[in-house]
Amino acid sequence: MPPHHRPPPPVAPPAPLTRAAVAGRAALVVLGLGVLVAAAVFEGIRSNRWGVPDDLKAAAARVDRVPTTFGDWTSVEVPVDRKILERAESVGSLSREYRNPKTGSVVSVMVLCGRSGPIASHTPDICYAGLGYKMNGVEQKKTVGAASYWSARFDKGDADPGIEVNWAWGADGTWVAASTPRLDFAGHGILYKIYATRALRPTAATRTAETDPVHDFLTEFLPVLRTALDPA
Repeated sequence: MPPHHRPPPPVAPPAPLTRAAVAGRAALVVLGLGVLVAAAVFEGIRSNRWGVPDDLKAAAARVDRVPTTFGDWTSVEVPVDRKILERAESVGSLSREYRNPKTGSVVSVMVLCGRSGPIASHTPDICYAGLGYKMNGVEQKKTVGAASYWSARFDKGDADPGIEVNWAWGADGTWVAASTPRLDFAGHGILYKIYATRALRPTAATRTAETDPVHDFLTEFLPVLRTALDPA
């Protein structure tokens, strides 16, 4: 005879949730939705999804006030690589080559303006990597009066003398070589960034006691730049 199978014991229905448990679950759902909405709003603001706010438009427009000539320096406009602007999420920018006919110095300048997060995030080792450059050595901090900036050399290989890239960030007229720019400028919604570059000659790539034309340029240019970007 087949073995006798007993039916499984009945399963007790789950205990009804208490009011506290229901309220707790509802609170978690609301909290989760709140986090999602906040993240969406933050991303929308960061990416200017709903348009560029007026304060950022005004700050970006001030970049156009930077003079094309000052002292012994004259300049010509230089097309800027769109990749750099896109990576930095720049709203306003200028790109010029300044020349000093008395000294023969040539310095390329780019100024970017945008929201502090994206502008602070992209350092030259990221921006110039897309153009085929790699940093040669480590960056050095230099000063011009109350301002400070980073300086480093980049090249595309052993046979390339490379370029010297100098950069800093500014939010209130003072330019800073920030070690942690995202944290240092976290309290600022809008940020500027400056690049000043020069081409290196083969003999200059290894010389340590050469004249620094970028330092001389920034000594004159930064006060002019501060005046142009002043919202007053």
